[in-house]
Amino acid sequence: MSAIFLSDVHLKDGNSVKTQLVIRFLQQVASGFEQVYILGDLFDVWPGTTAYQLERYKPVLEALGELVRGGHQVHYLEGNHDFRLGEYFRDTLGVKVYPDAIEENWNGRRILMVHGDLANPNEKGAKALRSLLRADLLHFVLTRIPQTWLYGLGRNASRLSRKFQSRVPLDETKVRGIYREAARSYFRNGKDVVIMGHTHLPDHFQENVGERSCDYYNLGDWVRHFTYLEFDGREFYTKTHPVKSL
Repeated sequence: MSAIFLSDVHLKDGNSVKTQLVIRFLQQVASGFEQVYILGDLFDVWPGTTAYQLERYKPVLEALGELVRGGHQVHYLEGNHDFRLGEYFRDTLGVKVYPDAIEENWNGRRILMVHGDLANPNEKGAKALRSLLRADLLHFVLTRIPQTWLYGLGRNASRLSRKFQSRVPLDETKVRGIYREAARSYFRNGKDVVIMGHTHLPDHFQENVGERSCDYYNLGDWVRHFTYLEFDGREFYTKTHPVKSL
């Protein structure tokens, strides 16, 4: 069994140069694997599936559907930018959707995949915000707002968040340390391989827990690093797309 993993692509539309690059990646690279795992934030703003979203990202959705029709299993773990994917992804595209985590058992190793937005204990508001954004009541209210307005609100919120983060120098060593510690907690709870996204920082950390050799991988992003993960049935490999910037 082979698998490929990516996260934090943050597509903003269905026709940009970056979007075309990602579509070609799905068609030419991901199609070489039996299982395709998207670990959240493929889209920069997806606050529930609407007709506007489906039209805006139509070429990307068609590429996902082509993978499924080609016999590939596509798994989509919702992130903090894309959630409430709904019946369209499951029933129309045939994509398997997971709101919180994916667990697998490959070659006797217990694999855990999470987006990672809840892994940092210092981000105390993340859990509350996650619950709020996914709440049925809020979703009901948001569906009464014109869809173009709703998308614009999401884009503005995303821009403000990035602007705020850019003012505070990112201590990459500290961030990697926090997420490695989160991975250790999963190791202690019996997981052998932990795969996350969210930080935008590719990483691999290995540690022995008792007689088990445990691995943590962070997928990085397609904003600065263009990294992803491959599994050939035995081992995991971090890869970098040759395009470094757009």
